[in-house]
Parts: sequence; structure tokens; C-alpha cells
Amino acid sequence: MKAVIFGKGRGTPIRGIERRHIKELESVLSDLPADTLIYLDVGGLTQAEGSRLLRATLNKAGRRVGIIDPKGSVRDVAALFHAGAVDYIRKSTGAGALSLRRIAAVRSYMSLVSAVPDDVPPAPVLPALAAIKRLGSARLPGGGGSGWEGVEDGNEHNFAFLYVEVDDVDEMRKHYEPDSLSKAMETFREFVFKMVSPSGGRLWMWSRFSGLVLFPLRALDFPAPLCGLRILLSRVLFDAEESPLPGRLSFRMALSIGSTAYTAGDPGRIVSEGINSIFHLGRRFARPGQFLFTWEAAVLTPEPLRSCLTPEGTFEGRRILRMLQPTSAMGMPQA
Repeated sequence: MKAVIFGKGRGTPIRGIERRHIKELESVLSDLPADTLIYLDVGGLTQAEGSRLLRATLNKAGRRVGIIDPKGSVRDVAALFHAGAVDYIRKSTGAGALSLRRIAAVRSYMSLVSAVPDDVPPAPVLPALAAIKRLGSARLPGGGGSGWEGVEDGNEHNFAFLYVEVDDVDEMRKHYEPDSLSKAMETFREFVFKMVSPSGGRLWMWSRFSGLVLFPLRALDFPAPLCGLRILLSRVLFDAEESPLPGRLSFRMALSIGSTAYTAGDPGRIVSEGINSIFHLGRRFARPGQFLFTWEAAVLTPEPLRSCLTPEGTFEGRRILRMLQPTSAMGMPQA
């Protein structure tokens, strides 16, 4: 995919990316290939001028317009995405961030946006802002760590919610003694704990057959999708080496973004929209063996994994995608 920057000044040359004056935009727009990414350099423009230019360009070019903001003058970045922009390069990143790798990430983001119906409500502001940061492989300031350092007990924080639930529970109750089934489910819980802990995930709510894992969004990256994939890839070893049950244990997973009050102890009666939403998605919409993503979680997913996501429909007004199942024979995803 080609990219062209339109701005008032010449700006810093970027290898392989063409720069043209903003005055040329209207006359050459119709001649550009349909897959060309159009970047508007709003440096030197007022807020009103930039808004009018974005609207006019979107009306003619569709959803393939990004913004370069060298002076950091854009006050509401999320509004750009709500209007239809597909990328934003902020002051601290600089136009040099516009690389072939970034263009590939934006193209992947565009495919997610175009794969769902237009009448689905837009994503919340928080995930949209987080998505902007990661499209350029940006990193939040600070050192390493799992992100839990800034999570205060009793306060509300933003999390990635990973829901895990064992399938076919009624059938298992018919075939196994209560004590044997209880031991098997405890073994599965320990397996999930072992898989999520190295990535900064914490088992927060866990009943006999299902549970919720939290990943703070303060972390320097977004490990939840890769962690979920590791769980899928490791289930063969779990069945062979750890599970006391014969055969394969089927389970479903769902991943979303939200906020909730947090307590390090028993969450008890803590209820939030984010928790309700992920439990509904996992219990009511996910089918046996599936790994589902809300649209917000899909946008934050590392670019190499996005190609493994396919649209699954909508649920409770949210866009849902499904991870293709990995296969042990070929190492390739399958439906």
C-alpha cells in the first residue's frame, strides 16, 4: 500500500513516501490508486482548518486518511477516529514513524474496520486511544513490569478481561464422580494460572468451571491475546500430561477491554459493565472451543496475530471477531 503526505511545508523527507503540497490534494486525489493511504500534515493549520480538511478528504477518499500532528495541536484524538481517520502520528513520535511496518499495521486495522457493519456503534474512547498508541509500535513511558505496580486496591482501573469456561459441563457431570471432576477442574485452574502469570495476568474470579483473568492496561504491551494463544497451543500438552480426565478437555475463551473497581482479595459482589459484558460474551455468544475478541481488543492485538482473526458477527452492540484455531500438523490457522 502506497502512502502520500499532503502538507504546507516540505517537512522531513521520508524514504519511499511521497510528499506533496496541500494545495495539490483536491486536484490529484481522484488520480491516486484506491489503496493509497493519504496523510494530512496539519502543522500550520488551525483546529478548524484541520477539521474541515479531514472531513472533505474523508468524503472524497473514504476511510484511508491519517493525520500527522507535528505540533501536538489536536486536542481530541479520539474524535479523529470517530470521524473516520485510520491513523494518527503525534508530536512525540514524529513523521519518521511513518514506515512500511506502520503502513502494514494501519492496513490491518483498516481490514478490521471494514469487515464489520457500519451501523455498529463506535468503540469507546479508551480503547481507541490505546489503539492509536500501538499502531505505531509505540511504548508507554517507564520501565518494565507487568503493569500491576500502578493498580491500587479499591480503585477503578482499566483492564483486559480474559474469560475462560469449560465446555460440556452437564455431560461431564453425567460421566464422572463429583470428586474426580472437582480434582480435574482444579488441575485446569492451575493450568490457566500457570499460563497467564508470566504475562502479568491474574486469576481474579474463578468458580468451579469458569473464571476471569485480569491484565492491566498500564502494561508496556498488550500480552493478553498472545497469552490466550499460548493456552490454545498448550492444551494438547495439558490433556496428555496434566489432566486426569481421558480425552480432550474443551474450553472457550473471550477477550475484551473495560474497567472495574479492583480488590486484591475476594472480589465478592463487585459488578461493573466491563465484567458483565465479558461474562455475557463468554457464556451467551461464544461456542465450544472458540476464542473470541471484541473489536477493541482486536485492534490492540499485535499485528502478526490480527491476520488470524475473522469476523464472527455482533453481540450486544459490539463487533466480535474469532481467532482461527491453530493446528498441530501444519502450524497454520484453520476455521
